[in-house]
Amino acid sequence: MLKLFDYINIPRLTNDFKTDIKKMYVQNNKQNVFEHVENVAAMNVEIANMFGLDINLCEVSAYCHDIAAIIRPIDMLNYVKDQNLYLDASEEQHPFLLHQRFSAMITKEIFKINDEKILSAIMHHTTLKANPSRYDMALFVADKLAWDQGGTPPFYQIVKNSLNESLDLASLAYIDFIFTNNMILSPHKWLSDAYQWLKEYVLHNKS
Repeated sequence: MLKLFDYINIPRLTNDFKTDIKKMYVQNNKQNVFEHVENVAAMNVEIANMFGLDINLCEVSAYCHDIAAIIRPIDMLNYVKDQNLYLDASEEQHPFLLHQRFSAMITKEIFKINDEKILSAIMHHTTLKANPSRYDMALFVADKLAWDQGGTPPFYQIVKNSLNESLDLASLAYIDFIFTNNMILSPHKWLSDAYQWLKEYVLHNKS
């Protein structure tokens, strides 16, 4: 798939994952994105230690989650349309949202990573989904806490406090915050599905 975009530099791989993934970001002028994914990886390892998750899976998914930043959003949109793939209304309006899906594709195609826990976490790290795995929620929360917009995100303390209790509460705290504070104008169907699922799940487990 990447070969369709002649502006993308695909480096010669060494089979050293961290070296290769860094090359992919840096050689495509995405050093700033790599710095973000390093922070997300550190946060996701912290979460893995909190909840007994596989540290390597959490670290790898974090390093790969934004690799599709090397593709122009309009090219991702055109590819999805050309291939007749599912396209959410929010993705058509904001094509950058497609990067989570393309990051999973690149992870599988270029880095030959086929672990479904990793691929699912990457594919849903922006929106989450209904009935998420703990790895899905870990990367989702890590990505939000390792904010890449400068300063401290307004939801940071609420999500961090909820994380001390559980991954589902932290995930719900973030989604509830952005909906309640009108921080999202065009919610992805997967995000809305995740919100509804988490509310029902948390309520059920409290009763």
